[in-house]
Amino acid sequence: MLSYRHAFHAGNHADVLKHLVLVNTLHYATRKEAGIFYLDTHAGAGMYSLQSNEAKKTGEAGQGILKLDFMKLLNQLDGDNRTAMRLYHEHLSQFLQRGQYPGSPVLAAAVLRYQDHLHLCELHTADFDLLQKEVRGDQRIRYEKVDGYARALALLPPAQKRAVVLIDPSYEVDGDYKQVVKLVAEIHQRMRSAQILLWYPVVARGDIERMIAGLERSNVKDLWQFELGVAPDSIGHGLTASGMLVVNPPFTLPGQMRAILPLLQEQLAPAYGHWLVKNLIAE
Repeated sequence: MLSYRHAFHAGNHADVLKHLVLVNTLHYATRKEAGIFYLDTHAGAGMYSLQSNEAKKTGEAGQGILKLDFMKLLNQLDGDNRTAMRLYHEHLSQFLQRGQYPGSPVLAAAVLRYQDHLHLCELHTADFDLLQKEVRGDQRIRYEKVDGYARALALLPPAQKRAVVLIDPSYEVDGDYKQVVKLVAEIHQRMRSAQILLWYPVVARGDIERMIAGLERSNVKDLWQFELGVAPDSIGHGLTASGMLVVNPPFTLPGQMRAILPLLQEQLAPAYGHWLVKNLIAE
């Protein structure tokens, strides 16, 4: 099945969390001069119009990125926490002013440097065509119309010796939950130092609990959970929350999320939202 199109959901509360984590993970990695290999297993179209029929049909950006008061957020933060929010906002602002929301490939390309390499996998034909048009000409980027699950292990470990891997499937088939556990465990076994960012949707909490239990039974170390919810768990009522499971996060990231997530929840869902920062498996 390849029916999922992120154009309907771009800029929603899940993107806010996912891209806040992604931008700050990559930014921290660039503190070292050595090159970085960035792998996106489910890259999507790369750029999304918030004025499109798809975006207007759901209105999810209006309850996500467009609902945030960034100036208030920045004034509530200081130090590294303020820097984390500022970086995310700076990379978004030029696109938001044009009525666009950048996907993870475009955000990653904006953060990374000339010595870094990006490898983008996307299997959906229409989204791959859009992705090609968006990133074509950037010599740092290779893109393939391929199953990211099947391709990832062949690309790791990379020549750069440093890797950040974003795994962001649609979870439109039940097998995705087991597949991501298998892939994370295999990547970690092949490259212990890789930073792995696994996004998940909360539609049925049981799926997430089983996924985390699978990771806890694997050989993965230094695993953290970051979650942002806008409604109580409720099967059959759509996406109520989303999270990021991160292997080998920057040591600054948990503290940044503890400071920022309560403020995001306050703006997005003050009455019924929730947030979570938890170390699931020690280093």
